[in-house]
Amino acid sequence: VPGLTTDDSDPDFQLYDPLVAISDNDQYVQRKQYNINGSLTYDILSGLKFRTDVGYDGVRNDQDRFYGKSTYYVRNFPTGDNAGKPALILTNGNRVSFRNTNTLNYNFEKLLGKNHNLTVLLGQEFLKTEENTLTNVVHGFPSTFSFADARVLTTQGAANSVDHRFANDYKLLSFFGRANYDYKSKYLLSLAMRVDGSSKFAQGNQWGYFPSISGAWRIIQEDFMNGTKSWLSDLKIRLSYGAAGNDNIPVGQINQTFENNTTTWINGATSFWGPSKIMANPDLKWETTVSRNVGLDFGFLKNKVTGTVDAYINRTKDLLMEFAVPGSGYNTQFRNIGETQNKGLELSLNYKAIQNKNFDLSFSGNISFNRNKVISMGSLINYPGNSNWASTEISTDYLLIPGASIGRIYGYKNAGRYEVSDFSGFNSATNTWTLKPGVANASSVIGTVRPGSMKLEDLNGDGIVNLSDRTFIGNTMPLHTGGFSINTRVYDFDFAAYFNWSYGNDVYNANKIEYTSTSKYKSRNMIDIMATGKRWT
Repeated sequence: VPGLTTDDSDPDFQLYDPLVAISDNDQYVQRKQYNINGSLTYDILSGLKFRTDVGYDGVRNDQDRFYGKSTYYVRNFPTGDNAGKPALILTNGNRVSFRNTNTLNYNFEKLLGKNHNLTVLLGQEFLKTEENTLTNVVHGFPSTFSFADARVLTTQGAANSVDHRFANDYKLLSFFGRANYDYKSKYLLSLAMRVDGSSKFAQGNQWGYFPSISGAWRIIQEDFMNGTKSWLSDLKIRLSYGAAGNDNIPVGQINQTFENNTTTWINGATSFWGPSKIMANPDLKWETTVSRNVGLDFGFLKNKVTGTVDAYINRTKDLLMEFAVPGSGYNTQFRNIGETQNKGLELSLNYKAIQNKNFDLSFSGNISFNRNKVISMGSLINYPGNSNWASTEISTDYLLIPGASIGRIYGYKNAGRYEVSDFSGFNSATNTWTLKPGVANASSVIGTVRPGSMKLEDLNGDGIVNLSDRTFIGNTMPLHTGGFSINTRVYDFDFAAYFNWSYGNDVYNANKIEYTSTSKYKSRNMIDIMATGKRWT
């Protein structure tokens, strides 16, 4: 607001010109990515084929982030002579990945005869990734500096900290094999085995073994189905069972990492080494998901109508989770905790309505039902989840407990608004309202309580609304999801329309929370539901 300074009012109440806010939150991002892939195939013998694939990825990510005087960062983090002055954070990241895959594929068609088909594949894969990030923080630029000034005149600011992190190299070595067999394309069987070794785990836990098997029966080709072929064009049943591994955690979790920082925050020291805030865990191992599936494929009227039905049960054990470890000097530690289950049903249907030389029209649709459950959490009674959209103010807004699904929202129940009749009086000297006996006080959650303030349910009946009054208030898991599409071709032009839905899930509307919290914060009434005549009836 022109003419308004921090001396005129509470700085939290200031509204800045949008152009100022944009220029004070400026940044420059430059990314360069190189992707090179090559392959070679060699027919060694009749039916025996060798293939090698090589890939290289290089990513360079540079980001310059400017914070002007109106930003939250400048008003809260720079200290001393640098307080309230513009700041700049320079981040340079680099990641390089190399991949090599080699396979041998043999077809036994000349050895088994025309009714039998057997192919066998053996392979090996190696993946290596190197990554490092350099971050420089500069505070205390002259008050008149813009982003352009700060970028080219970095020495006019005061060096605050330097953080150079080299992530441990990530290596993944894999061996795999697969055999596919079918008899007259009627009975099909597939066997596969994958062995993965990851550098993210310590010796003894590096290797994971993941077998799978699947089979299918094309019923439509049986002799007893001959009488149905005038209307039934395809019918096949499928079964599968298999395991898959996951090592998707940051590298370097099995050994304690230390960080070198240049800072003035610790007793005036200009440089120090310190452990990261994540505690090492040398006992980490592969997370494993076991999947079971049964499916049915069908077609009618010469495949004018086709579809599939699939039912599945997946169980994941030894989940890799970042676990809070308060009181240890660290914030978190990655651990293998618990077991979850997903089971569901998926259906799809396709209809080729018109198929002419110059015009096609088809419709497709699908729907999926999935039910999730936490089977076990080891020794844990519950596991709190934090979205952190409000920093540390909302400590836990999701909560996992055994026997229930993931995605359950944890918080307070709305009890309407405080009415004038809820108060015994108003003290004009202290500008406060006094609640009547028996009316729960939610000030520890919503801030100052007055007529029109949000009222929350006091679940334990102690007269005070606090953390102990939270409960499950929603679930982000939908009852079903799906979609449908319309596809058409007119001569050589294709047209398509796609639609999808998610039904039965609750939405965590953080924007609504943020911009209706008028009792605790100023300038938070900026959405339409807070307009006069709508916000409170």
